[in-house]
Amino acid sequence: MKNFFLFICMALLIITACSNSKDGPVEAREELKNKNKLQLSIWLPEWQKKSALEDVQNSQQGLQDIRVFGAYFNSKDQLLLTDNAIEMLQHTQQQFNATHSVILTLINDYVTDNAPSVQKDSTLLHRLLQDASSRQKHINNILQIVDQYQLKGIEIDYEKVTKDDLPKYLLFLEELYQQLSDNNVTLNVVLEPRFPFDVTLPGGPKYTVMAYNVHGYHSGPGAKATFSFLDELLKKIQTSNQDLAIAFATGGFKWAAQGKTVALTEMEAEALLAKMKVAKQRDQASGAAYFTYSDENNVSHEVWYADQETLEKWITYVQRKNYNEVVLWRAGGLSSETLMWIDEQSIERDSIH
Repeated sequence: MKNFFLFICMALLIITACSNSKDGPVEAREELKNKNKLQLSIWLPEWQKKSALEDVQNSQQGLQDIRVFGAYFNSKDQLLLTDNAIEMLQHTQQQFNATHSVILTLINDYVTDNAPSVQKDSTLLHRLLQDASSRQKHINNILQIVDQYQLKGIEIDYEKVTKDDLPKYLLFLEELYQQLSDNNVTLNVVLEPRFPFDVTLPGGPKYTVMAYNVHGYHSGPGAKATFSFLDELLKKIQTSNQDLAIAFATGGFKWAAQGKTVALTEMEAEALLAKMKVAKQRDQASGAAYFTYSDENNVSHEVWYADQETLEKWITYVQRKNYNEVVLWRAGGLSSETLMWIDEQSIERDSIH
């Protein structure tokens, strides 16, 4: 009888353990599934407010962060939001704050009334970061913007940081993160492909690296990103002490044999393709779409751009190497195929917020 009762007790323990273990593994599998599933975010450029908002509206189910691009600097080194940016930010907050993370991106572009704007101004950064006092002054300005627009997230997209200013930039990120955290505001940071990823980045912020600009205004025809470029970039960022999201660029460029290079959205490129009645081709080294044509003056043109298939190829390529967080530059002018594909990339939002 004693052995019988011992057997019953052991059986009950095993059944209870098995019963309790059911929820754990299921929850773990769901968490792992979401972790390994693509998480897409997107930037909205303030100069293309209407179409960018429409794109997000039509793809919102597949989006995590919505990043409003953004805020510049005026002649007093103070943050400046254009009327378009303010309207876009407020509209986005009203519509998406309950379901998405809405983030304002700060860009080190110097905009004044009586002079041409300076994009990615290194001298501006030097002034903002040069000592503890100037850094705190800039952080106070950011906190003022956070309070004024009731922001839940800030993103720093400061490019062309000089080698001499890099240590001060890293200090700034650390100081900013701490003070934003005290106000329950998140911090994202964008890094260029040329960033020295072997430096120690402050813990806390979420980092994104730009995986584009292989070809553009500065070069001849080609894709914004190639698979060999991605190989090199991923190898470099593996030296980082932080996990990084990958940013890909939509749209593309048109190069003329004679004349300037022109940026095109995906829809503009597709419309030009239909108008010229030429065949779309696919580059094996990048997955990008391209085509050539001659205009009425017999001037040859070459167009390279990312369509839905290109984006999927790029993203699948980095996902194979366990990079599942991707940000798209940018909304505005995306095709219905691309928007539908983005919209399908939904995950359980409870695992994000």
